[in-house]
Amino acid sequence: MSELHLESFAPGERPVEAFFDLPRRIEGLNEAQAKAELAGTRSVLDPARAYFKNAAARSFVVARDGKPVGRVTAFHNHLLVNDKVRFGLVGLFACENDVDAARALLNAASEWLGENNLNAVRGPMAGDIWHRWRFMTRGFDTEPFAGEPRNPKYYPDLFSACGFASARTYSTKLVTNLEGQLARFSAPAALNAKRGYSFRNVNRAAWQDDLQHVYELCRHSFATRWSVTETTYEDFADVYNRWLRRVGSEQIVLAVDKAKAVVGLGLAVVAPQDTLNIRTVAVYPHAAGFGLGKAISAELYRRAIAAGFKKVNHCLMSPDTPPQFWDHGLGTVTREYVIYERAI
Repeated sequence: MSELHLESFAPGERPVEAFFDLPRRIEGLNEAQAKAELAGTRSVLDPARAYFKNAAARSFVVARDGKPVGRVTAFHNHLLVNDKVRFGLVGLFACENDVDAARALLNAASEWLGENNLNAVRGPMAGDIWHRWRFMTRGFDTEPFAGEPRNPKYYPDLFSACGFASARTYSTKLVTNLEGQLARFSAPAALNAKRGYSFRNVNRAAWQDDLQHVYELCRHSFATRWSVTETTYEDFADVYNRWLRRVGSEQIVLAVDKAKAVVGLGLAVVAPQDTLNIRTVAVYPHAAGFGLGKAISAELYRRAIAAGFKKVNHCLMSPDTPPQFWDHGLGTVTREYVIYERAI
């Protein structure tokens, strides 16, 4: 009879090296993808991270008859507080299509979280929303954009088979009538122009200064969203430096006021070459309330049209976020992503 065996380690302990090799084999990553995944995983589990001042983690590897077949990490993020439910997290999941192996992993992670007085588990989430989280459940035939969750199609089924239920669904909408969508943004764009707001690209010559603006805007914009906890600039920069430099600065737009102070952000990436993917629109609270987010989106649409793009994706939107409704019916949901929960 086939046997399962579990090993585990915490940050700072001697790791189970198979933990770091599994995604390449199980998910079929190419050399560049595997290198990026490995660097990201080692960074997430680095015990020197400021994150671990307010968190703990334990990673698990399961082997079937001596062959490693799956991994997961349990995270106790002390900043993730809820009045009624005390959540732990599971992330960095990779597993063969093996329900028993997945159950062994997720049960072990849940048991460890329970020992830390938590009574529910949420995932996949690699410690916080600033790192890898959510499974894609729809849209596998689309070309990925930078930062989009991608996983084997059977991962959500494994979570469901292990007692997890969908807690929140996120979506990406595709707009092909770019001129029509830009027209829907014309009124807030004109209003904010009258207010004295204009736009500039991220300045590569002052990259760290502008990255600090991106960090502060994201912190303020995401602060009240579901499952968001604080992150340090160092952790944020570790993630964003890696991929923002790759995607280029042309589609990273900062909104500035009359005094040239930064008040808003529009962050987009290109992939494929005819498609602009709007990842983040963020506005400082003191500049909100006059449709500045729509004006930022209008600027991104103007640039997309000028560049000859044929499509725009509004990416990774939570069900209740305002941009979910900005298309007024012009957009079509083409991709969905889910975060799961279960009781411990």
